[in-house]
Amino acid sequence: MAREQEVLAAELDLAEARVRENELVLGQSRSEADRLRAETAALAEELVARRALVAKHLEMTALLGAPGPLQLLFDAARGGDLEEAVSTVAMLTAGQVRLLEEYDRLSVRHAERLAELSVILERAEEEARALEERRGELEAVQSRVDARLRQLERSQRVTGDRLDELRQREQALGRLMEVLASRERLTGKEDVRRYRGALPWPVEGEVVQAFGRHYLPKYATYTVCNGLRFEAPSGAPVLAVFPGIVAYAQHFKGYGNMVVIDHGNEVYSLAAGLAAIHVRVDQRVSMGTRVGLATPADGEGNVYFEIRAAGAPQDPRRWLQLAEDR
Repeated sequence: MAREQEVLAAELDLAEARVRENELVLGQSRSEADRLRAETAALAEELVARRALVAKHLEMTALLGAPGPLQLLFDAARGGDLEEAVSTVAMLTAGQVRLLEEYDRLSVRHAERLAELSVILERAEEEARALEERRGELEAVQSRVDARLRQLERSQRVTGDRLDELRQREQALGRLMEVLASRERLTGKEDVRRYRGALPWPVEGEVVQAFGRHYLPKYATYTVCNGLRFEAPSGAPVLAVFPGIVAYAQHFKGYGNMVVIDHGNEVYSLAAGLAAIHVRVDQRVSMGTRVGLATPADGEGNVYFEIRAAGAPQDPRRWLQLAEDR
């Protein structure tokens, strides 16, 4: 669950990073557009000023009369100051040319900036659309992540409840075994401990869960199995592994129909999950006595078997005959 939460957080971070990236790009484009607008406006103002200056020069030329500069030179040659007239005409002509050239350059720069601004504005529109798409993706990811996190939280609560139930079930079984151990029962003379490693298997079938600590993918956590869980054929007989006296034979919450046999010397065997019970409390049983039948197979183990010695769960494999296929 923690790993999935990390993946969801990383996915959300990526979507947020994409939005921030698009916001940064759009911000840069808008800043560039603002700069070009300011530069274009300044060029436009300068063009207005240049246009006014060119108009003033043309007005001065017009005041010289229809013949223009040639008339000014002719009058100077007839008795005026020819050098001063030539200087004036040259100044007017050169100034007008320079003004017109500067005006043309300003006009070109102004047109270039307008073209650049148009491109930038078009790009900014595309980036704004892309940003909206990224924001939409972010909202979708956020919604999906929130939904999945809520689902995980619900699952975690269910898992916690299930684990609590398992612990309570095991504690209840432990208390039952303590009560059964406190009652003295007449058992056979044979000490079951002498036959450790030689007892017959209680049921035919595959061991699907062994003794010890296990990881449960369904609940994404670890639990402890105090016995063996078999996947036995439906209706398969479940047998006593050693002579003894039946100490318990009825339904037990969390385990289903259950039979507990006292083998003496504080050693007990337990078979649970039975479809039917074929023995009764205080009944003496022999090795191989049928105590019940297996329920229909469910793929997760339909018969549960334990051995306890001095109140502590034992690994049944250490008590049962060695079998290569189990």
